[in-house]
Amino acid sequence: MSDPNLPSLSSEVRAAHELARLRFAHDEEAQFRIDYEAAAVSPRMTLCMLGVVMVGMTPLYDGVLLRMPESFAGFARAMQFGVQIPAILLAMLMTWAYRLRRWSAPATVLAMMLTVMGLTFQQVIGPAHGFHVPHDFAVLAISGTCLLGRLRLSYLLPWATSLMLIVSLMQLHGFGYSSGALYDVISMWMLFVLSTIATYMLEYSARENWRQRRKLEEQAAHDALTGLPNRRYFDAMFVHLIRQAARERKNIALMILDVDHFKYYNDRYGHPAGDDCLRRVGHWLKEAMRRPQDFCARIGGEEFAAVWFDAQIAVGPSLAEKVRGGISELRIPHAASPTSAVVSASGGLVQLACPSQEDASTEIATDMILRADRALYQAKRSGRDRLIDADDSRLSIPVMPPI
Repeated sequence: MSDPNLPSLSSEVRAAHELARLRFAHDEEAQFRIDYEAAAVSPRMTLCMLGVVMVGMTPLYDGVLLRMPESFAGFARAMQFGVQIPAILLAMLMTWAYRLRRWSAPATVLAMMLTVMGLTFQQVIGPAHGFHVPHDFAVLAISGTCLLGRLRLSYLLPWATSLMLIVSLMQLHGFGYSSGALYDVISMWMLFVLSTIATYMLEYSARENWRQRRKLEEQAAHDALTGLPNRRYFDAMFVHLIRQAARERKNIALMILDVDHFKYYNDRYGHPAGDDCLRRVGHWLKEAMRRPQDFCARIGGEEFAAVWFDAQIAVGPSLAEKVRGGISELRIPHAASPTSAVVSASGGLVQLACPSQEDASTEIATDMILRADRALYQAKRSGRDRLIDADDSRLSIPVMPPI
């Protein structure tokens, strides 16, 4: 006998593997990267400002604390103020300006590379002028980018590792393979490894929190029984689609439908069977919404809504009737119904043709819902198992095939 928990366990294992690899499925990954970049603005700006301050202050501690000779100062200032600070300011601009933000990550990596290479050149050339640049400045710049840059590890790691190899080789070439030089290189790599682990943990935590938040948002917007969007989602999405229809001069149609005599169904078959009935109805509605901007929702106990975006006014009633009539075609027995031998539904349809920008408001959405509700009520009063078009009051009464 199969274990009903296996699908969920498999899903949990897959989710754990995705987190460990720092990569989601395609659609989730794309959205995560957008959200991750948005969240990276503040720490990345902090990193850039710290970089400008620290590099900008180097003349002070180079001259006062380290007593840099004038023969080397010209080269050092050219690197600091001609290369490093402009690169950091460019990364800051790309991060701050919304329209340029897609270039923030590569600009941050470029700033890191130019800063580290500038420090390494100074470190290698400095001894010829009697000046020794501290060896850990370069790896501190890389570590700072790892910890504050909020760059995805898969994006940052190749560049950072390449830089570390270049810095290590240049240091060994400039200072030889003495025990002191080797010790410096080893300590640099130890700090880099720790920074890489910290970067992995930061991204892992960000992904875990993002997925959990997304799951909670999904649960808050969807009905637990049918899996369809709930009333809260419907209200927000319907207003959004009306505004989009106004911008793009498109039509929009709304049908509200109600499962006929559902109380009788529950009384006859029990609530578990009633829940299963609603799940099957919800599944059918979801399958019937084929286009990306069409959607359906469960907005009450046995009440559902279906929305069509950019549907021609002439075909709106046939679209709605196909969805409504399809519930009867599920062939769910309903012996307690005075209307039909199978579960059926009544529906009210309202359409809005190319709303203007002035129409695109919550008041219009409320008015459409009220009109669809009135049409639904008329369908119930007229005998149920039918669709009423609120715009012309025509009845669509399907002929039921024999059971």
